[in-house]
Amino acid sequence: MGGILGGVGVNAAAGAVAGGGNGGGGAAGGDFQAMMDQLKQTYQESMQKSMELRRLQVDQNTQKKVADERVQ
Repeated sequence: MGGILGGVGVNAAAGAVAGGGNGGGGAAGGDFQAMMDQLKQTYQESMQKSMELRRLQVDQNTQKKVADERVQ
């Protein structure tokens, strides 16, 4: 029973990840490795941006505290 999505899409995706069993294992494995490498690169870029944003937030909060102390 495929349900709303149907079983074909799920089985095709699973076959692509597993290499399909039709001699395409090497190509699918290479594609999978390329996708994993791209995912790692994207994750690292995201982490760098997140760290930069966090640093900017800390700097901004520090400046706000200094400004608040001057007012008092």
